[in-house]
Amino acid sequence: MRKIIRIVGNYMFPSIFETILYLLLGCIIYMVGVLTGRWSSKLGYASEITGAILAIGFIFYQQGFPEGFIYFAFVSAGYLSMSLLMTGQGKFGELKEEVIQLEVEEIGIIRNNQRILGELGISILVFTGAFLYLIYGPENSPLKYLIVYGLLIAITEMIKRLVIYFTTSLYFSKQQGNLYIISRLDSRKFSIKDIQEITIESTVDLLKLHPYLTLFTSNTDFTTSFNKVLRLQLPGETIYLTIKETEKWKTELGTGTKFENTIENELYILPFYHKRNIKRLLGKFYFAITVKGVSAYTGMILLLYYFRTPAWLMVSIAIIYWLFNIYISDRVLKVAMDAKLATDPKVISVAEKVFAKANIPNVKVYETDSAQYNGLATGMNIGRSMVTLTTATLKLPIDAIEGILAHEAVHVKKRDILFGQLYRVLLMLIVVVALLFIFKQISDVEAFAIPLFFLVWLLIILFPLFQSFCSQLMEVRADHLGASFLDGGTLQMANSLATLATSQDEAMKKTAEYSMKKNDLKEIKSSLARSPRFLRFLEFQMMDHPPMYWRIYTLRVYGHKWGKEIRRRWWIDRFKESFTK
Repeated sequence: MRKIIRIVGNYMFPSIFETILYLLLGCIIYMVGVLTGRWSSKLGYASEITGAILAIGFIFYQQGFPEGFIYFAFVSAGYLSMSLLMTGQGKFGELKEEVIQLEVEEIGIIRNNQRILGELGISILVFTGAFLYLIYGPENSPLKYLIVYGLLIAITEMIKRLVIYFTTSLYFSKQQGNLYIISRLDSRKFSIKDIQEITIESTVDLLKLHPYLTLFTSNTDFTTSFNKVLRLQLPGETIYLTIKETEKWKTELGTGTKFENTIENELYILPFYHKRNIKRLLGKFYFAITVKGVSAYTGMILLLYYFRTPAWLMVSIAIIYWLFNIYISDRVLKVAMDAKLATDPKVISVAEKVFAKANIPNVKVYETDSAQYNGLATGMNIGRSMVTLTTATLKLPIDAIEGILAHEAVHVKKRDILFGQLYRVLLMLIVVVALLFIFKQISDVEAFAIPLFFLVWLLIILFPLFQSFCSQLMEVRADHLGASFLDGGTLQMANSLATLATSQDEAMKKTAEYSMKKNDLKEIKSSLARSPRFLRFLEFQMMDHPPMYWRIYTLRVYGHKWGKEIRRRWWIDRFKESFTK
């Protein structure tokens, strides 16, 4: 096993130092395009294309074929990370110019370095295991390259947060009724009429706002201190600010708006290090290092490697630890989402009705604070499962909520969470065993470098295809079997999905208007509309859910309960819709 890893590492991957250099090359290509694009957009595009062509030529001249593809993948990753980092630049310039031309009042911001240091400290802790593996792990381990990709995203996010901290400014135009949040990398403009709820919190809830400690969140964090927080809930996102004269601006921004749930009293938030927060703190950190930062796995593998544990035992321990995490997943995710038992009597009533029909009466409904429209079933078996709905979803009509609950009830009843994970691991084991067998049969790996390269990439492509196949089959089953738990049957399920999709589309449209430059705004395609052929191919072959238009159409037109007919229809349409006009 160690020999095979060494051979693959030597012939298929660059060194860590080379990896970082090629990531930086991708970043430089993007930045050259941005700088030249200030004189002319055409010149910017030409610079990026020229840089990409020169990079491709240099890579394949230096590294040859097929190794060059690996190096170019790192250049592409660097380019993509930089483009994601700089997406807010256009909105920044647009709003800066608009504010100069208007009569606006600047809102004072409170800045305290403890706030940004606390956030960066948590990020570093989350990735400590990954850092240690990069330094002390096996020299040619392919896992190092996956870690580099993960760290690239993390570092990009940290840089963005630093820039937001130092460059954010706020302005209010009373005449226009608009609030401007202007930062070089992430800006917003919205009408105060869009505010759905406004709240004051006593301090920053770092365990709720840090991106590595949360799940299912739509929070946008512009806080710059640990002072009082002004929380603004908008369609699609919730914005957090730390400003001077918080009470004054709560009243000012609330004038003329109609809040669905106005909270008059200040909400008291415990510091993240408070003794009553210890359980929540530990749960969120465990979630972060096992799910977001993978430090738990890399740290464990590094420890086993240090003690020269046999490969078979190392793999066995990793699988046992993974199974343990699935077993406790409901508890960990409950903490990560800050999920609480639902309190709405209507929701509880329809949930009990649906769960009784599904024969899973012990399952409870939880809610998590999020402006996203979604639901989630968690837990590896019926006795250790829960269904969580976002606060936005709980505002939908009760018939739509009942349909969503019925869909999630099927995931619980059929243990889809457990089997979905098992299917992924099964495929990964098949890939590993296949590679081990092939490398064992080949004495001179370098002589077969090209076919081996294409074989590895074929297996990489097959993984999401297989995962999508299994996941979509479960989703179709949840739609049609869940419809049998509803008084309105498949028609009610179809209407529930249509209501959910329409609400999602409206929230996405609003969020795009707040944060994107006018010239970059494009009409958002309705989830209920049939996509162009290429997008349909991606939706049917790569995504976890079939396209919403197909799910709703199938429920309304065929109206069958789950069984052979629906499986056959999904199998045919999965390929028919992917390859036909």
